[in-house]
Amino acid sequence: MRPLDGSDAALYCQLYTTAELMRFIAPPLSMEAAQRSFEVALRNQSPRPQRWIIHGKQGGAAIGLLGLIGSGDRPEIGVMLVAPAHGRGIGSEAMQGMADHAFSAFGLQSICARQSVVDNPAVIRMMTRLGYTALPPTPERPQGGEWELPRSRWRAPEPGPAMAEAAASG
Repeated sequence: MRPLDGSDAALYCQLYTTAELMRFIAPPLSMEAAQRSFEVALRNQSPRPQRWIIHGKQGGAAIGLLGLIGSGDRPEIGVMLVAPAHGRGIGSEAMQGMADHAFSAFGLQSICARQSVVDNPAVIRMMTRLGYTALPPTPERPQGGEWELPRSRWRAPEPGPAMAEAAASG
């Protein structure tokens, strides 16, 4: 993964305008709205990157977007992948890596996630596997769909070569 930069407009717009992908997130954006959203996302990359580009392990092509949005100690995480990358564990791996980085580097107390389609079995399996807890419905979200990973439930990775490489790359 690497922080979003100006060269990522095409992928960003592709993800946000694809109706099939967005059906689980929000209504798809028009190309113009996606381009405006991309410009806002770029401006919000400082002081801490909030969006990251996910690259495939083989070939290194950009295959998705990972967000850790918010400046407080409880940001929201989310992932979007191009269709060929679905169902391969890439989203889970990216979210676990981001949680590891965020808890280690930023001293967060928790990470939250929200799902728009609360009965999406794939998201429920992923969030449960990653250690997130489903929060009870609230008056603002009576259907539920909110998840939380508190620092106390986070499983810090064991130090090893991959951790040393991640720490060296920033």
